[in-house]
Amino acid sequence: MLVDATALRDGRSAAGIGRYVARLLAALEALPDGPRVTVVRPPGRARSENRGWRWLAGQPWALGTAVARRPVAVHGPAGEPVLGWPLRRQVVTVHDVVPWTAAAAHPPGPGLAAYLAVQRRLLRGCGALIAVSATVAAEAAAALDIPEARFAVVAEGVEAPFTSEPGAADARLRAAAGAPEGGYLVWAGSLRSPDPRKALDVLVEAVGLLEKEGRGVPLVLAGAPGAASVELAGLARERSVRLHLPGFVSDEALAALYRGAAAAVLPSRHEGFGLPALEAMACGAPLVAGRAGNLPDLCGDAALLVSPGDARELASALGAVLGDVEVAARLRAAGPRRADAFSWRRCAEETSAVYRAICSGA
Repeated sequence: MLVDATALRDGRSAAGIGRYVARLLAALEALPDGPRVTVVRPPGRARSENRGWRWLAGQPWALGTAVARRPVAVHGPAGEPVLGWPLRRQVVTVHDVVPWTAAAAHPPGPGLAAYLAVQRRLLRGCGALIAVSATVAAEAAAALDIPEARFAVVAEGVEAPFTSEPGAADARLRAAAGAPEGGYLVWAGSLRSPDPRKALDVLVEAVGLLEKEGRGVPLVLAGAPGAASVELAGLARERSVRLHLPGFVSDEALAALYRGAAAAVLPSRHEGFGLPALEAMACGAPLVAGRAGNLPDLCGDAALLVSPGDARELASALGAVLGDVEVAARLRAAGPRRADAFSWRRCAEETSAVYRAICSGA
């Protein structure tokens, strides 16, 4: 099996898709009787983050390696097939179909429209498709006109250092990230580009409402910096929000941030899976999340769910966690129990089963 890890050479490496690719590869390698995997990583960094150009730039490496190694099948874990390789011998993981649903509401430029049309056609012809949640499987079936039964649902996972057990270096790691001891809110993800789906403007507004009421605490947004972090810093100043932007942090530092937080927040308008929510729950952070996408199914009763885009409802939920020790304690206990059902080993085992199925029919 050849796995296209091009996403680890561009901006996706600092986002959820990059984490999925890296963790899946490590888990596949650790399987006692796992598949033999060849990994494609183009040299250097991508010169453009434009979807179409980024994909095309990686194709010579992926296809060239496939032609040279002649694998039984190829896996595109970042959601994109390999151009020129037989589609019936390809597995692709679909993380969400937001680009297509957004394009339906707001027609894109010709470049993005062409890219999405090509990807839709290629995905329809793939031998096997993996969806990271049942939500994604249903949405992809509708948006891409692919029978839902063709998707194998394989959830993402969580592992150490994302545990509720405190680490000896936690206080030092939090201090290095600029997180104040004594209570703060934490969100994690990429801040390279503004993404309306993440509803971070709503989060800043909600924390600003708490500040006005005298119940505010600092807000830590951990993630690779960029235009989004600059924009949010300005908004935070307008709302008198005490904002900390530590940039991209290690897994150990992120776990320490979760364990020390008064609450973790993922107020998204949509999540195909919601890996930050899973990692926060595993660390025992009281979680407030948007009632959107896969988050209700993922979180169950281990989070307070709010209407996406509603700053007042979000502020009310955050206030409940900050002001009620029983609510916070219940969520701290429920999170790790909920997270126990998810592991990268299980993800690798179920992905390997998809590999075996496509290889047996190749």
